[in-house]
Amino acid sequence: MSIRFIDVSFAYKEKPVFSHLNLEIPESNWVAITGNCGTGKSTLAKLIAGILEPDSGRIEFPKSSNDEIPDFGYLFQNPEDQFVHFFIEREIAFNLENQNYPIEMMTLKVRNSLGEIGLSDRRKDSPNRLSGGEKQRLALMGTMISEPNYLILDEPSSYLDILAQNDLIKRITALHASGVGIFWITQNEQEKALTKFCIEIVDGNAKCFPMKGSC
Repeated sequence: MSIRFIDVSFAYKEKPVFSHLNLEIPESNWVAITGNCGTGKSTLAKLIAGILEPDSGRIEFPKSSNDEIPDFGYLFQNPEDQFVHFFIEREIAFNLENQNYPIEMMTLKVRNSLGEIGLSDRRKDSPNRLSGGEKQRLALMGTMISEPNYLILDEPSSYLDILAQNDLIKRITALHASGVGIFWITQNEQEKALTKFCIEIVDGNAKCFPMKGSC
């Protein structure tokens, strides 16, 4: 099974990004999305996630047993871009509140999540008081607490030091091992080497191929 772009076109106003794109992406893998600046990496990711819709063509997703389209989480390059609350505790709870989670279940999940990322004693602090690595852990937990099928990361290591980068890779590796499909936007060769497939975007066209040694 795979995610399929079928004759997909997309433009920002009069600036075309993709024209009649056909692309097949293996399901539930760890996939790098690469290309030069301005080639459409984030646009492709947002089309996959449903944040953007094609101007023409269609995107087909593998269907689950109950015929539902998979859920996507999206982690932005700068974690501050997705913070919406003044308190760390409420930030983690935000996705669950939007899904009308029962208060008892939500309270338990938030408490466990705070412990997992080492922020239990700072739950009433502002996210703005966290370090870069702590902000990224908070943003990742806030995204994953609703248990999406796929996670898209938009150059997530750009604002992190080496220790925080290693921590992020460890957490993403564990998520993928648990069955979460990963799309990682990157131009870093070391990060690409972690993935099983790579989508390369050049001049409005995209192709997906297995990384060496992954098959």
